[in-house]
Amino acid sequence: MLQRTFQHIPGVGPWREKDLWSRGIRTWDDFPAAGTGIAINRKSDDVARARIAQAREALARRDLQALAQLLPSREHWRLYPEFAQEAVYFDIETDGSKTQVPTVVSLFDASGLSVFVQGRNMDALPEAMAARRLWVTFNGSCFDVPVLRDYFGHGRFPVPAAHIDLRFVTRRLGMGGGLKEIEDKIGAARPPHLKGVHGWDAVLLWRAYLRRGDVEALRFLVEYNLYDAFQLRTLMDVTYNRGADDLNQDVPRLPVFDRGDVLYDVSRVILELGPTERDLDTLARVRAMEQDA
Repeated sequence: MLQRTFQHIPGVGPWREKDLWSRGIRTWDDFPAAGTGIAINRKSDDVARARIAQAREALARRDLQALAQLLPSREHWRLYPEFAQEAVYFDIETDGSKTQVPTVVSLFDASGLSVFVQGRNMDALPEAMAARRLWVTFNGSCFDVPVLRDYFGHGRFPVPAAHIDLRFVTRRLGMGGGLKEIEDKIGAARPPHLKGVHGWDAVLLWRAYLRRGDVEALRFLVEYNLYDAFQLRTLMDVTYNRGADDLNQDVPRLPVFDRGDVLYDVSRVILELGPTERDLDTLARVRAMEQDA
């Protein structure tokens, strides 16, 4: 899909790109060389050939940042197949306060699942995020990333080479709605015990954990957040395929990720969330208060 893209050329938007395709200029290789024909007009064609060469060189170098800068952000989904192995899918929960302190952040990438919990290992998150050049979120450009950047500081929190926010890509493809609603539509519904759980429940679960040292509440919260992260892999695959369908492009479709491949790891991560010394102190305090009452 990337090598069929012409929207990195000044003056070429969706309509003109489709016009080029309809006239047989379907890939960068099809664009006429100087003196062999006119694709747009003489002046624009010179610029186009320079931009195509620039993009071709960036792709050969696997320079994701350069490619992302050439393309309008709405078309960054086209970068996905070339850089899927470098993607991280992530989601955050917060404490519900005005300052929106992150409580749990789950990452899913080629190396597997990672969970970062406030008071445990949250300080390690920026380094983990910096290791991946392509970020995939749902509404992350409006919420997750600004919250994390405010929390860690602009100097410490990394900036990705490219960020695909599926909220906006799916909407353009007629797949509007919230993440869980779209999951249901594409056949990736969550298990019954997570049905109906939403963002405010995540806040309440965090408060239960903080106030009572309730590790089961934390485990439920982490499981909920993990689904928010790894389900994005399935949604990204489906979205790319539908984007290619929508443009009627004869390019290979992606195999859609099956979450069954990762559910064992979800269980392992949850079971490893044993109580910390602070949790045990909280529990002892709560028990003492109960005895005094």
